[in-house]
Amino acid sequence: MKEVAVVTGGGGFIGSAVARCLLSNGISVRIIDIMESNINGVEKIKGSILDQNVVSEAVRGCDAVIHLAAMLGVRKTEIERLDCLNINIVGTVNILDACVKDGIKRIVFSSSSEIYGEPAITPIKEESEKKPKSVYALTKLISEEYLAAYHKRYGLNYSIIRFFNVYGIGQVAEFVLPRFVKAVLEDNSPVVYGNGDQVRSFCYMDDAATGVYLALIKDEANGEVFNIGNNEEISITNLARKVIEISGKDTKIQYVDMSEADRSEGRDILFRKPDISKARKLIGYSPQVCLDEGIRKLVDHGNIPDSWYEPMNYTKHGY
Repeated sequence: MKEVAVVTGGGGFIGSAVARCLLSNGISVRIIDIMESNINGVEKIKGSILDQNVVSEAVRGCDAVIHLAAMLGVRKTEIERLDCLNINIVGTVNILDACVKDGIKRIVFSSSSEIYGEPAITPIKEESEKKPKSVYALTKLISEEYLAAYHKRYGLNYSIIRFFNVYGIGQVAEFVLPRFVKAVLEDNSPVVYGNGDQVRSFCYMDDAATGVYLALIKDEANGEVFNIGNNEEISITNLARKVIEISGKDTKIQYVDMSEADRSEGRDILFRKPDISKARKLIGYSPQVCLDEGIRKLVDHGNIPDSWYEPMNYTKHGY
């Protein structure tokens, strides 16, 4: 009998990539999400991780859980702070309780590079100091502590993935790279907040999904935390230039003051680049999609949704 994995948030762009990755590796997938999923060949349960009955139904009889569901987005999580705390922390506890009750073998939890805040030393290692600058980052750090506590108390096996700037087909225009692509494809200027010197390392969705899969199947991943990303760094200004170049459009960057950004200047992080050597060594993680190739995929696909609830066609260009 095939192993069955539940993917919470499986209707999202990372969740969809994870579901496809699991299916391609012979693992049956059950998705729980408040959004519809266009992925074929999976069992779908529509509902919220805040509903304990729905969560119990979703995990019943499965072998593992990949917990991706969360409230995210800079503006949304800052405006709706209590909802963010509720969904990201209480929702995670609901998942953990259901795993313990049903005797689930393993859980992989998606955390975030946001928990590091502004790093004192780069590239960022898993043991680097945690200095969350936002409610969202705090919820991820608290959830990590819950996983460690449930492992100690109940013996629940777990792995934690800290994603670094994942992007890809299906990601909404609220995030910087798809926002740039959408603007340029519509013959508008990509808007850069501040001077554009902020440095990021962008990880394509399929590489992120592979990292999750490896953390799920490798015994060496049990009880471990992994940075999952790409160590190819780029400034935001150069990212905008690269999008313009790859798209073949004739447009200019528009610089605006940080006061107009979704992320306030005090919450901005200037340098974010992961050290992925631990993931390479323990689980064999190695990102395959370079930034130029990933941007080309977005440009060729062309459909950048404005919101998470806008229907998304993943069948175009192989999705």
